[in-house]
Amino acid sequence: MNSLSNTNNQAIEINVSRNILPLTISRELMSKTFETARSQNSPILSIVIGTKPDFYKQAPVVMEAIKEKLPIFIIDTGQHFDDTLGFGIKEFELQDSIGCNLQIRGDLMEKASDLIIKFGSFGRYCQKHFGNNSQILPLVHGDTLVAGIAPIAWVFGIGQKVAQNEAGLRSMSPESMKYIKISEVPTRIGVEKFINAQFYGKWFLAREEPFPEQIDTWVCSAGTQYFFAPTKLNKDNLIREGYPEEFIHIVGNSVVDAIHFKRQQKSSRSIFDIYPKLENGEWIRMDIHRRENLTPHRFNTIIDGLVNLIENTEHKVVLVMLNATASALKLYNLDKKLLILAENYPDKFIITPLWREYAHVIEFLDSGHCWAEMTDSGSMQEELLYFPNVLSLTIRLNTDRPETIFDAKSNLLIPPINSQWITLLINEVFNRREGLGMQLTNKKQIYGRPGQVSKSIVEIIKKEFQNGETNFFPWLHQRFNLWKEKQGLDYM
Repeated sequence: MNSLSNTNNQAIEINVSRNILPLTISRELMSKTFETARSQNSPILSIVIGTKPDFYKQAPVVMEAIKEKLPIFIIDTGQHFDDTLGFGIKEFELQDSIGCNLQIRGDLMEKASDLIIKFGSFGRYCQKHFGNNSQILPLVHGDTLVAGIAPIAWVFGIGQKVAQNEAGLRSMSPESMKYIKISEVPTRIGVEKFINAQFYGKWFLAREEPFPEQIDTWVCSAGTQYFFAPTKLNKDNLIREGYPEEFIHIVGNSVVDAIHFKRQQKSSRSIFDIYPKLENGEWIRMDIHRRENLTPHRFNTIIDGLVNLIENTEHKVVLVMLNATASALKLYNLDKKLLILAENYPDKFIITPLWREYAHVIEFLDSGHCWAEMTDSGSMQEELLYFPNVLSLTIRLNTDRPETIFDAKSNLLIPPINSQWITLLINEVFNRREGLGMQLTNKKQIYGRPGQVSKSIVEIIKKEFQNGETNFFPWLHQRFNLWKEKQGLDYM
């Protein structure tokens, strides 16, 4: 008995160490930037990029900051390092401004731990080699893992907060979503009521999804000093949670600047040269990758809805295959099913890899050959407001861009409850469009004027930098203007 007990109580070692890549620094660029900052008696703006949306949403801010001669460099997490996912760095010519590459790798947990160590260590390196009083303001973006982890690393590593572009995103869902039954077969009247409830009914906060994006954006807020919110709704979210109103600025969304820029800087090769069939007729462009949509019931429902659209309607669909989508298809043994579907309906169903160039997405959405985007992407819901003939059909139970629905009325939630919901909703929208109350030809562009959003962000930051009393982690006595202290507290 005692022998058995002693055996069971023996400690077992679990090895959690792994090989991690070193972060790399462009010493010449960093030295030049810090020298410029000292000569201007200014803090440094550091734009943080990590994912494909980061590249094109942060790029206009980089361009504007350089134009305004702010001391600036980019921190690239390096997590999108292949030629397709990482091509946005070359496409927007960001490579010459990268001062640090964190070389993040691994799954969600591994990337998070990798990021917190490297991001904080980079801050400490800068203090050690460029002066302990050097002030760097990282500008993170949106609801990515970088936005969630980088502020923690910066606060814990050097005791300063960050700025956030696209702040205040909080997921919401219409009340009507609560009453849908899994076995319910929708009717045309039921669909019309469901759409009307999205436009004019009540909504509630639904923080469970998307995962982990809602965790990332919520955590990011706690480590943020300057909030750049796309809309008043986002600002209201932050104020409700207790963040100081004087640090929250409604600026719009910098994606509109990226669209404006790419419409002027077209690709050397047309998307229709790569996929000639897309020039025939009207297509639905489809991209699905959110984790909640890769769960068994939802993913099978979405694929069944896609198959039904191709086999039983006149709709044409181009499915953009993302890594997450491909993994789910293999997991549920659905990959061969879609390959056979593409073989049987070559003029109605095309499977493509991820489109490397953002310019190709802009070209296709502007072409008149795409009438809808069937998506679960948050960014696409924003972007489609600036394409007057393309509808956003969001395959989700909620959205972190609810304003595109109840304010702009140019987006619809399509619940992945069963395939009938997907098919009937898409048919009704295609046939009736503005007859259902949707705004299409005169979309409400709620995210700002193209070419002006990034300018507003940089103007606000520049004003703060020129203030001369910038503090990226103000204590409450400073916020209340009781007294100010130049000396920090080095307790890390």
